[in-house]
Parts: sequence; C-alpha cells; structure tokens
Amino acid sequence: MKTIYSIICAICIVCGLTACNDDHTGSIDVSGSCLVEKFVLNGQYEGTINTEKRLVKVKVPVDFAQKGDMEITSLTVSAGAQTNMKVGDHINFDADRNLHISNGDLVMDYQVSVRNDEALMSLFILEGVKGAINQQDKTITVSVMANSGIDLSNATFEVECSEDATCSPASGTKGNFTEPFQITLNDNTATTVYTVYVTLIEDPIALFVGDAENIELLNDEEKAAAKWLTGNIASAAYASWSDVAGGNISLEKCKLIFFHRHCSSYGNYNGFAEAEQGAMTALAKMKEYWQKGGAFVLGRSAVNYAIALGAMPEDAYPNNVWGGGGGEGSDLMGDDPWHTWAYDAAHPLWKGLTTYPGAPENAIYTLDNGYTICNTTSQYGFWDTYQDGKDAFEAKTGGRALTGDNSVNAWELKSANGEFGKGGIICLGSGLYDWNSPTPYESIYHENMGKIMLNAFDYLTK
Repeated sequence: MKTIYSIICAICIVCGLTACNDDHTGSIDVSGSCLVEKFVLNGQYEGTINTEKRLVKVKVPVDFAQKGDMEITSLTVSAGAQTNMKVGDHINFDADRNLHISNGDLVMDYQVSVRNDEALMSLFILEGVKGAINQQDKTITVSVMANSGIDLSNATFEVECSEDATCSPASGTKGNFTEPFQITLNDNTATTVYTVYVTLIEDPIALFVGDAENIELLNDEEKAAAKWLTGNIASAAYASWSDVAGGNISLEKCKLIFFHRHCSSYGNYNGFAEAEQGAMTALAKMKEYWQKGGAFVLGRSAVNYAIALGAMPEDAYPNNVWGGGGGEGSDLMGDDPWHTWAYDAAHPLWKGLTTYPGAPENAIYTLDNGYTICNTTSQYGFWDTYQDGKDAFEAKTGGRALTGDNSVNAWELKSANGEFGKGGIICLGSGLYDWNSPTPYESIYHENMGKIMLNAFDYLTK
C-alpha cells in the first residue's frame, strides 16, 4: 500500500512540473553555479578552496591574534551568484563561519575556517611503542624494554602532527635513538623541534600482556590499549605471555598488569581456559605475582582470567557474552552517546571524568558521536542467572559491582589478602570500555578511558 501511494505521489509531481513548464510559471532555474573562486582576508591571506568538502581554509601566522575582526578584501564567486558575505565586511573568525551562496534556485554553503599555522605533534611511535609527549618542553619519552630486541641505532618511528605540518626526518623513516633524537615540524611561520629520549626499562612498573611478540602484531583494539599504557604510565612496557612464562621479564617492581582481550567471547570459563593457552601457560607466575600484592586490570574476555587467578569462583563466569566482530554501534551514538551507570558515583575509578551536560552524576561516558565500537562483551545480565541482580552477583562472585543497570558490566575483586583496593582486580567487561575506533570522531568522552585507567592505577597500587 505504501509503495502504491509513493508511485501516485511521484506521478503527481511529474505532472505538476510538466504543467508549470507548459505555462512558463514555477520553472526551476539551475542554469548557474555556486562556486567560490577566490577568498582573501586582510588583503594578504588567501583561502585554499576545497569544492568537494565545501571548505575555504585561510591560514594566518602562528602568532596572529586578530581573527576576531578580519576584513573580506576579495571574494569571487560564480557569475550571477549572491552571497551572505561581501567585500568590506568585518567578520569574527574566532570560530568557523558559514558562507551561503545562491544562484537562481541553486544554493551551496561553504565553511570558512581561519587557522593559525601550527606545528605540534600529537602521536609518536617507536617500533610499535608509543611515546609520552610533553608539549611544554617539547620532549618525547619512550620506554623500551631492555630485552625488546629493538635496534635503537636504526629504529623506525612514526609521527602524527598538525594537519598542514611537515615532519623532518619524515615519519616512517629510521633514526639513531641511542642518543637524543630531534624531529622538526614546520607549517609556514610555525616551527617546533621535539627531542626524543629513549629509556631502557629493566624493571617495568606496569605491563600490558598479550599473545603477540610485539605491540604491532596485536589486533587493533588491543594495540590501542597497549599503546595507551606504554605512552601514559612512566616505565610501562609490553610483554608477551611467552616472555612472562619464560622468565624473560622481571616482575619485581611491577605494580599493575593490564590484560585486555578482544576476540570472540567465551560461553564459559572452560572455553576461555582452552582458547587462551598463552595466558594459561604464564598462570603460575601470574598467581605468584597476585599473591605478592600485584594488581590487575582485565578487559573484555580477559575478565575470565580472574577465575584462573583464584579471585572468583569458576562457576561465576560472565553469563552475558557476545561479539568478536568490529563495527556495530557507530550510527547509534548520536550527540548523547551510549553510556553506563555507576552504582557508586563516588568510587575512585570515576574521579574527574567528563560527562554529558545535564546527565546524572552516576552516568559514565566513554564514547563519542561517530565512534565505532567493537562491542565484544563479557558481562552479567539478569534475565537468566542471578535474577536478583547486583546483590546476587556480589554474593555469587565475592566482588563489588561498579557499573550496570540491574546488571553488571564492570566490577572489582579483592586482593589476595581479602581487601578491595590495593592489589585488587578491576574487570571492565562491557563493550563500552573500548579503545579503538576505525572511524574518525571528535574525542570528548573517550578521553575518559585514559582517566579511568589512571584512576585504576592509583586505586590499585597506592
């Protein structure tokens, strides 16, 4: 019925347009165009015009501070077109402005963006190890395991920097990092020199542990989590399970181990134990580490490792698991992204988080508009097991529910000495605790993932 109605409407529109053309009234004029051909501010700053993106980008010197009052000194558009801006107008370009163009019945909007020259580095990676960037003194510190096998005299580095900046030496090339190594970024009037310092770690303070020989061989989700740890916690490093099992890495000074596993979820603990042979091979050393007061953060399917350690009963494995693919969810984020709820908003784990304007204080946001979530999940739902919800979960597992909604998708377990906090285990089972988006997004709430991890480090180690 809906299809027939649509066909009738289409016929009516076609007939209506034909009638208009017959009596020469109501015709649509699309003979012209709405293109920007030239745009100049203050007589010297000419815009770069991208018709495909409908963007006019005007670059000004790095120290230019008068964007709040700029004069349009040249504006050329398609013949016959009208604009909402004109030569002689003084406009505040502290924020992007809309240039509206009309020509007959054609209309087109361009975004006019005035940007200072900028040469700043946003990411540095040395042979898969993320560096910590200090923008104040323009230094980069990279912590590398002494037994990593990386040839620092001829190591490959990668750089991400300001949109228009160039990098010298070029990103993707090799350099000698056995001594301080300088990288110069340049964008017209902006020049910044960064110095890279490599620190060899004999005794890591924190470890990300995975199956791969090095970080770059991890899947994208795990790689992003590992690079966050090595780039944001001093003396943090990556190690493979074989490194741990073989005694190739010292755990004497290690305070926290981060095990985040993105893969097809397991229906029970036995499935996890059978599939994760690397982690199980290192179990004896991990148990010893935990018994001595070492702490863990476990993500996604890795939450089952708490059972292996003896911190949770074997029959208390997550009963609500799915996923292993990547991608569903991006179109559902919207301006108010997916979020979860803290059972205790005052818990140290949620200190200093950015939240959605007007949201309740216990709303936990970790995603952004446009973010594509992997959505692998190992959590607890209560339609089948633990019918009484949070209280039943805590009675069954001996843990403390952290987030959920009459369910539990993040929780903590006690240390080997029977106390919550130092030496304990944080389990982040929900897909909302995600590290990598294959699609671009503006990061507002995803920064909370790093804050949660830093909070967890403080809570579990001090």
